[in-house]
Amino acid sequence: MGRKLNPTENADDELRLGITPSQFMRQLRPEYYSDTSDRSSYVLDGPTLSFQLDTITDRNQTQDFELFCRKLCERVICPNLRPQTGPEGGGDSKVDSETYPVSDQISQTYIGDLKAARERWAFAFSAKKAWAEKVRKDVQGIIGTGRKYDRIVCVTSRPARSKARAQLEDELLAAHGIPVTIHDRSWITKEIIEGDRKDIAYNYLGVGQENTDRLRLGPTDYSRTQQLADAEAALSDPEAFAGLEIQRASEALIAAKLSRGLERPRTEIDGQFLRAIRFAKDGGTFRQQLEARYEYLWTAIWWFDDLSLANESYDDFAALALKSDSAKNLEFPCNLMQAFTSAVIHGHLTREEVKFDERTSALVAALEEMSANRDRPNNRVEARISVLMLKMNIELMNQNPSALADIWKSFSEVLVDARGLGEFDAERFIKLVDVTGMVAGTDPSYGQLVEDLAAFVSERKSEGEGALILLSRARRLDPSKHFEIIRLVGKAVVQLTKREYVDSLIEGLHLLTIAYRSAGLLWAARASCIFVAASLAIEGEEESELPITFIPTMNVFAWIALELRCIPDFLNAILMLKGALRAMPLADESKEKLYNEIRELEYAFACQILNLDDRQLARLNVLPDALEGLGLMMARTALLDSLGHRDLLRTDGSLPPEETDEDVDRMLSILMSQPVARSIAGPLTLNDDSSEVISTSIMGMRIEVETLGSETSSLIAQTLVGSLEAFFATALDADLVPHTERLDISLQFVENANLPAFTIDPSTMKGKLLWPYQFSLTSFDSQRAVQDLLVDVASRILAVAFLIRRPKEFVEQLFVGEAVMNRATMIAVSPNSYHRVLSEYIGSLKSWDREGHQTYQARKRPQLTRIEFPDDDAPETLDEKEHGETGGAPQRPEIKDHRKLGIKSIIDVHSWDAAGWRGAAYAEFDPGVPPAMALMFENREAARSIFERWIERVGDEDKDELVRISIIRNLPEQPPSHYTVMITAKSEKQDFQLQDTVILAARMMTMQPNNDVNLERFLKSFGRLKAYFLMPAILAGSGPPDMLTDLRILKRELVVRNADEVGEHDVDRMALRAHLAPPRRDKG
Repeated sequence: MGRKLNPTENADDELRLGITPSQFMRQLRPEYYSDTSDRSSYVLDGPTLSFQLDTITDRNQTQDFELFCRKLCERVICPNLRPQTGPEGGGDSKVDSETYPVSDQISQTYIGDLKAARERWAFAFSAKKAWAEKVRKDVQGIIGTGRKYDRIVCVTSRPARSKARAQLEDELLAAHGIPVTIHDRSWITKEIIEGDRKDIAYNYLGVGQENTDRLRLGPTDYSRTQQLADAEAALSDPEAFAGLEIQRASEALIAAKLSRGLERPRTEIDGQFLRAIRFAKDGGTFRQQLEARYEYLWTAIWWFDDLSLANESYDDFAALALKSDSAKNLEFPCNLMQAFTSAVIHGHLTREEVKFDERTSALVAALEEMSANRDRPNNRVEARISVLMLKMNIELMNQNPSALADIWKSFSEVLVDARGLGEFDAERFIKLVDVTGMVAGTDPSYGQLVEDLAAFVSERKSEGEGALILLSRARRLDPSKHFEIIRLVGKAVVQLTKREYVDSLIEGLHLLTIAYRSAGLLWAARASCIFVAASLAIEGEEESELPITFIPTMNVFAWIALELRCIPDFLNAILMLKGALRAMPLADESKEKLYNEIRELEYAFACQILNLDDRQLARLNVLPDALEGLGLMMARTALLDSLGHRDLLRTDGSLPPEETDEDVDRMLSILMSQPVARSIAGPLTLNDDSSEVISTSIMGMRIEVETLGSETSSLIAQTLVGSLEAFFATALDADLVPHTERLDISLQFVENANLPAFTIDPSTMKGKLLWPYQFSLTSFDSQRAVQDLLVDVASRILAVAFLIRRPKEFVEQLFVGEAVMNRATMIAVSPNSYHRVLSEYIGSLKSWDREGHQTYQARKRPQLTRIEFPDDDAPETLDEKEHGETGGAPQRPEIKDHRKLGIKSIIDVHSWDAAGWRGAAYAEFDPGVPPAMALMFENREAARSIFERWIERVGDEDKDELVRISIIRNLPEQPPSHYTVMITAKSEKQDFQLQDTVILAARMMTMQPNNDVNLERFLKSFGRLKAYFLMPAILAGSGPPDMLTDLRILKRELVVRNADEVGEHDVDRMALRAHLAPPRRDKG
């Protein structure tokens, strides 16, 4: 196999073999190695040591030799040896040393032969010339003690032929049934001289010389030494990593790499890497298992020039790595193949010995499959880079440098694809291009690659630095300024989605999540929060340790899920938090805090369950066993009791027998009545096969998207609503206002289309999203189309549902000043972020309905009594004196939350604009039939649309008087016959209790007839019959209007008042301005 370099080879051999791996790496990356100068060293050669061993008995150094052997065995074989007492060697115990027992916990941290930590081994040391006879005698004596030894190790100072040793080992095994290992002088010499353990010979045999130059510890080594001491102290404590196997594996690998950097003896370094490999295998992640084995082999090459070990171990390692679908994991075997390529070029190994063609082909095949998957863009780019590295190796091995030009061009193409990929490892690429410059020479294509890389880095850096300025400004703002925070951070986050700015990205996303949530935009907050979690998960994968900030992120995500009533999200968040409580290295105080936070979430969830109506409650009948599995016993109790299974709770002990039903009712009533219930009440979102409505309130306008009973439609609806929230997030600060109460969007899957398409009918305020079956929301190739779609939907809604005072300035501010496209981009990728954290694109209740879980059918539900608790968060109300008229115009309060603005509107603006309202007409029928008030329009189709929408909403009879008609008479400075008609939505005091501000959409017109005969006749009939019909009428030239009686609505309320009766804060105050309008007609 391969050849390990021997420092005694002559100069000709060294010239033929070329530079050694360690020499090459030490020149390329000196920071990897020790920076300590004037190291302590010992001068000793093989012949001198051999002579010393041969004359041990002559110089009466028997006891010194035994101590020397024990120290050597502690270094080479196992550290857990204890000395024996007695006049010569083993004394009464018949052994010179033996292993002492090591607990299972400590054995995991053991450096050395792992069997020696778990088994009982005996050691015998001898300097007698008749070594074989002495070994037989020692073994016989050890067996005679009756102790149950698992292995016997004999060390002799005498030379012994390998054949003779092997025969004697077989003989003793057959005779006694215990394996015997014999080490002779050649083994001692090899371990002392080649293993660089000359200090043992000097200190315990007094042979050799010490170089007494003063040791100067370098600054890097000083830091490494301190870190290594801390790591080893933690690893030696069995309790330090109880339940924290992933952290233990990370710490063990760190210790091994620190020891490597300090250039400790190889046996120590190897032992620490083997320990790290054991830990990674025992509870570590797949990445940790790969990394520990890779670093072990990497160290063998670049620190100890041991290409043979790496070459012999490669196939098993590559087989493990090739199980992964991550290009980052395949970097490990690619790097080893890079080292093997260098070894072949420098003559240390042959192409056949490293199986170059076979191994390279296997890697290229796997990586090319990854590079074809466009749904994982960053993985795709990383795979392409590794493929190009391997192809570069192939051309170098084939001595075909002219082919490298195409490879440099391909690297430049990779940079084009890497633009916009936040996870792209730019630092790795920079180092790669730097190193390949050694073989590129003056190739123009390589020169162009360097220029392309410089431009790429400059672009990333300038974008990132600009984003940091925005983030710095947002960081200094008071949290109450959340709209400004959304403007700043929403513009910055896309520029920060680069690997080198990950910490700033995470900070910005945290700010954005809180800002969205404070603004009442929960779906946008959810998307931002899961983006944070994904960024932390990526960091955790690379560092093999999840950042501690993952815990507060998941805590916020759980609360957002509760407010959205999205039960699958909530359960997933609890699962993550429970895992963190169990696995992350938290101090006791932090564990207690997290435990209490989980309990608070559970009680809020239980409160939510108790407030569900029967239909919503029945949808959770598969959940009790899942809640038990999560340890959410209070939530389980609330759910089972609400489903009528209190008897089961009694049987399984959840409800103690000493608690009466009255006690239970009281406890659950208190829980049900908690103030938190108001913020988490509403219909559930389960993402199952039932049709659901995903809704939001944007500037008081209700937007609802109905799903089609599938996870895909739920995913589309939630992404759409989140993007609308992000788009309109800062609109409360802008000079615009919605004019409709609600907008309904239906989703429809279609066959014959390539891209989704959105339309909206202004007359009905109903939108339709057509989604091709084959179009994937989560595919990378679809991302640009999805982003364009989301902006298109928002733009169409902006044009149709809002009144904008300065539309050009607003749109410019939105798209340029705030870069609203960046906010939409973040929402568009939120399903992929969710998948990165939870391995699914959307959580669903079905994933919690597992095999073996019982379904609990609803029975008679216990009746709980709601208890009124004072709400500390309730706004203060003004007393009567403060609430009265002030004589000044009312001040519009600053609105911080989109949910605190309400819209009351029965005016379809687009239909009214098209209809051409021109006045009011009145009609009398039979004496027993209510009179009619007709609103006269010019456009028949638009007029019909207005009344059809009203009938759709209130029916043929407006029993709740949702359409409010008021007539204001005796207008100031107007003839008595003039009056104003105002049409608006009915508003009540409770509307103003739910929102801080309510916008009323109205249409009003001043009628200027010559007399009031028609109006008086109508009012008299209305007063007698207490009812009237409201209907449309169409003006047709000079003739009488065409009454559309098929669209009549029966009404029983009509507000008629004089102008001087209208107060300053009265709804009808708006109508008093209408008398300034041009003259209109009323018709009899």
